[in-house]
Amino acid sequence: MPINPLLALILSFLFWAAPNTLAESIPCEEIDGIHSICGLAAPEDLVPAPNGRDLIFGQMAEPGGLWLLDTRDDSVHSLLSADPAPAEAELWGQADCRKPSSWLGAHGLDLRQRADGRWQLLVVNHTERESVEFFELLDAEADRPRAVWRGCAIAPEEGNFNDVIGLADGSLLVTHMADRRRQLWSALLAAFGRDTGFVYRWTPVAGFEPLPGTGGAHPNGILLAPDEQSFYLNIYFGGSVRRHAVDSGALLAEVAVEKPDNSSWADDGRLLVASHQASLWQLFRSLEQDHHQPSLLPFTIVAIDPATMVAQPLLQREGPPLGAGTVALQRGSDLYIGSYVGDRIVRLPMPGAASE
Repeated sequence: MPINPLLALILSFLFWAAPNTLAESIPCEEIDGIHSICGLAAPEDLVPAPNGRDLIFGQMAEPGGLWLLDTRDDSVHSLLSADPAPAEAELWGQADCRKPSSWLGAHGLDLRQRADGRWQLLVVNHTERESVEFFELLDAEADRPRAVWRGCAIAPEEGNFNDVIGLADGSLLVTHMADRRRQLWSALLAAFGRDTGFVYRWTPVAGFEPLPGTGGAHPNGILLAPDEQSFYLNIYFGGSVRRHAVDSGALLAEVAVEKPDNSSWADDGRLLVASHQASLWQLFRSLEQDHHQPSLLPFTIVAIDPATMVAQPLLQREGPPLGAGTVALQRGSDLYIGSYVGDRIVRLPMPGAASE
């Protein structure tokens, strides 16, 4: 749930008090065939590693950082390299950007190959500055790649980012949830369905510019279509997943999905979207807990056929070992799920996958 925790106490008094569902003590053991990978700090987004086996995730809570999950044994390894900051000529972001000095509070992620074949990892960052940070993934297809900082694009004064995608020409699209200078008012407007944000297009020449046609109530996840001519945009409080044209922002298709968070591609070409069913009270209340235990809030992983935009539930969960799932990523016959709150990623058999 991508709302500033400072709003939680104020907002909680504005909505009916649904039952509290904060976790008290959830052991790191298998429950209902779901395996937990613990000791983490709000692993909100996951992307597939180039080796075709592992996954990459960031942590929103301290100590933050970028990490590799080796799916062979569920071991976790830091990706961040201590290499010095690159010379200005080697920067991939804005020319005057400087390497951050504090820990990386990673939100949305995107990984793609640049035109020269190098692997680019984009990271929405909320620590020290609101920005999209650029990393190069070295030894990308090896067992232990490393991420080297290559620059940033610092948000406009009002910018409040969530998720990001890189484009073939070196530009990017990033979701802007609401004006961060008026977060309380913006959160209230979004909760009642009013448009509060949009998608920014960033280019090295023009910087950040709103992409026409992408306004919505708290835009959240964004995912590029395989042909890179369109993208899928999740409107969290608007309750919809929309497909827009990359060049113009024109709306091409739309399907209703309750509070959609992040998206990924399944092996069979379907779009997997994490959807939240908790009340506003429960969502705001969950932001008050620390990350030593997971949330237990209900969520659904929805599968969308990109050709027809028909959405069907793939998985529904409430309670232990993990609630409030924000992203689901398929790796082989398994499905991995992260969350904006808590201490773990969970792994379970991919629903409907043929057993080997």
